[in-house]
Amino acid sequence: MKQFWFVVVVILMMTSCGVDSSEIGTDFFNEGALDFSYIDSSSVKLSTIRIEDLTTNVGARMLLGSHVDEKLGRITASSYFQVVPPSGADLQYEDVSYDYIAIVLKYDHYFYYDTTANVTLRAHYVKEDMELDDDGTLYSDRTFAIDENPLGSLTFLPKPNRSDSLEIILSDDLGKELFEKLTSGSDQLSSSTEFLRYFKGLAILPDTSSSTCLLGFAITPELRVYYKDKSTTPITDKYISFAASSSNIVQTNIHTNVQNTKLTTLKDTDERLSSDETDEQAYLQAGAGLLLRIDMPYLRELKQIENFYPTQAILDIYPIRNSYSNVEPIPSSFVVYKADEKNNFYAQYGTSATLLNDTDLDRYTRYTLDVTSFVKEQMELAEFNENGLVFSLSENFPVSVDRIYAGNNGVDYKTRLRIYFVTVNNN
Repeated sequence: MKQFWFVVVVILMMTSCGVDSSEIGTDFFNEGALDFSYIDSSSVKLSTIRIEDLTTNVGARMLLGSHVDEKLGRITASSYFQVVPPSGADLQYEDVSYDYIAIVLKYDHYFYYDTTANVTLRAHYVKEDMELDDDGTLYSDRTFAIDENPLGSLTFLPKPNRSDSLEIILSDDLGKELFEKLTSGSDQLSSSTEFLRYFKGLAILPDTSSSTCLLGFAITPELRVYYKDKSTTPITDKYISFAASSSNIVQTNIHTNVQNTKLTTLKDTDERLSSDETDEQAYLQAGAGLLLRIDMPYLRELKQIENFYPTQAILDIYPIRNSYSNVEPIPSSFVVYKADEKNNFYAQYGTSATLLNDTDLDRYTRYTLDVTSFVKEQMELAEFNENGLVFSLSENFPVSVDRIYAGNNGVDYKTRLRIYFVTVNNN
């Protein structure tokens, strides 16, 4: 009777179909037929978790912009960087005249969210020494003190797929000051160390009064002093480039504001925000440190079913339809980690979750992951645990903002676990 009621509970939690009986392999199982079937399970649980300490000073790009996401709130990316003069930067005894000064940024072709609205960037002078933390890194929440009066600004329509550069023209007061040092042979330009004592660095901040896209730029920003060489005929336009090198700091700061969203209660890294509390959805967003977690709480109970042998388990993760587009693409794959009940990663999963696109109807677009080994591992563990799988991005997670809304119970094409199994029928 006890076994009967357990089977009833399992059936209520899961929907089974596709049963077939076969005599193949009965010698191995002594005598009896093998029943092949699968469980189309609705018992997976989705949640959103957050991580901290995203290192952004060694990222593959500078990230700039500010956007208000419908579900995730505002995310804002700013950049801080040092520049140094080139070796032998000296215009003494040259017949030259000052023209203008500008920051030059090169697109790296990354963007997220709509690029049809103008973006405004403002450049500021950094007032404090820019130094790495004690562990030799800088994290995404790190900022530096700046002069609140901008050196210059630029409002532009983004063209991230072009090979163009952006040029933010700065105050002539700064330009003429640097030009005077170039033409006078100032000792402050004699080395990187001397220059950084004089000129701490620059910051670029986006306008946060509107919602626009986020843009990626190469980690090679330049501060250019343009001048006219009057010793040639005709007069030649030239510039001296103060550039960032591999030994200098190029840092992206990412700030999120989740007010007026359902993420306000997710405060600590050891917490899980159930999809039950977020419109039957769970979220992942790079840069913001949001990760998708999936738990399979009933796996260990399956082994109480007599002669139950799982052969394959497939996890299907469905993004919410119409939550992605050409300017808000979903990731092509996820890297997967095993995590304990406190969201501590204890191993990387052996395979990644890959995207299957339904290009015809967009009804069955989903990620698939073979979780056979995880299912068997969890079924075999004797002690109680709350281990789960956590999904992240494989590339540039700290300096990108790609995101996904994953659907749980109550939405079309909900995330599901399919377990294919064999039972031995001795009747």
